[in-house]
Amino acid sequence: MQRGPKLKNPATKKLAGTYKECVDGATAPIVELAADSPVAPSWLTDAGKEVWAADISRVKACGAREADSHFYAVYCQWMAGYIEAVKAGSPPNAAYVSELRKQMEMLGISGAKARLSRGSDTTSPANRFAKFK
Repeated sequence: MQRGPKLKNPATKKLAGTYKECVDGATAPIVELAADSPVAPSWLTDAGKEVWAADISRVKACGAREADSHFYAVYCQWMAGYIEAVKAGSPPNAAYVSELRKQMEMLGISGAKARLSRGSDTTSPANRFAKFK
């Protein structure tokens, strides 16, 4: 059995004249997310703030919003700790590195999905082998 059609926003149905209280009255309106960016929390350390400043443009380009602020801040703290450990000369913990990799993939700044093209690139030539002529 196939699923039914997607629910439409009640406000849109009212404008179209197809709104029925008995059918659409219990339907919650569809909320559009505002295009905002992550906000740095006050508890972020100085080293975490450096990581935040270095990576915020990549994270915003991947679609992070204000709701992702806490997760991104936790990633920044973990990365700052990793950088300090590497600078101190201690070998990185494998579990620590694995968790950082997972966080980077979830933020979209590392991994296979991060290497995919986001949007259309109009600067590339139609023939991608043209540079070898």
